[in-house]
Amino acid sequence: METWQLNISLIPSMAVILSSSNRMVLGITDEINQRLSLNPDAYREIIPLKVQQIKRLSRGIVILNISLMLLVVNALLSGYGVLSPKNDKVLIFIAITLFGIAIHFNVLYAIHAYSIRQRQFKKFLDPKQ
Repeated sequence: METWQLNISLIPSMAVILSSSNRMVLGITDEINQRLSLNPDAYREIIPLKVQQIKRLSRGIVILNISLMLLVVNALLSGYGVLSPKNDKVLIFIAITLFGIAIHFNVLYAIHAYSIRQRQFKKFLDPKQ
């Protein structure tokens, strides 16, 4: 029963990260569609980088959803006593490993976002570059 409660307690924090990632993807998409595409020649090198950022975040979102689903399934099966303790630990290990991989994609996004923003601001300040 303790495992069941532990899995349920992880879900809200994962949902916050998932919501944040979804919001970032929507923000980048809006930026490309509304601002950068108005002057595609000036941002020719920035737009593909932004699209790569969307891919990074989307991969993280997919993996995070799978991890979240595994935790929910594990919590349900553990709560009903259907899952053996050994299988319970394996399922939790897989879910947390996938969560770590999803966070890795979010970290990659954050690292690249800084340099992309710097290049974008330089283009904005000096369009001749």
